[in-house]
Amino acid sequence: MSYLDDWEEHLERNIAEIRSNGRQLSKAASAVRGRSETRGVTVEVDASGNITNLQIAPGAMRWTNTQLTNAPLDCHRRARNEARTKVERLVRNADPRIQQQANRLRNNRTDPEPSRRPMTEEEIQAADDAYFERMNRRGWRP
Repeated sequence: MSYLDDWEEHLERNIAEIRSNGRQLSKAASAVRGRSETRGVTVEVDASGNITNLQIAPGAMRWTNTQLTNAPLDCHRRARNEARTKVERLVRNADPRIQQQANRLRNNRTDPEPSRRPMTEEEIQAADDAYFERMNRRGWRP
């Protein structure tokens, strides 16, 4: 065997190892869930921060519009943070070759987390009015 053959074999082993480690990391990341609960509202998100489960207790239906708006938003924000922390922990413990690329991707993100303030009662009412006006003009078909 020549030096080139040895090098090629070594390279193929490294690539196979990186692929295997990448599949393991991907599988672990897809199982990540963040969860938050407050006063009868529970939100669960996946590793990307997308809601996978939302539960609202019947008693919450008696809340004001503001309370009913803020509770799920706050839970969602906390659940996303929990999921992000879990993913970061996975990446920290990952193969360094994969870790470098994951960090590079994370640092190049162009979609910063939006900072939202809670809507006021007037803003909620205006949004509701606009929605119903649109639906009345367009028709209530599915």
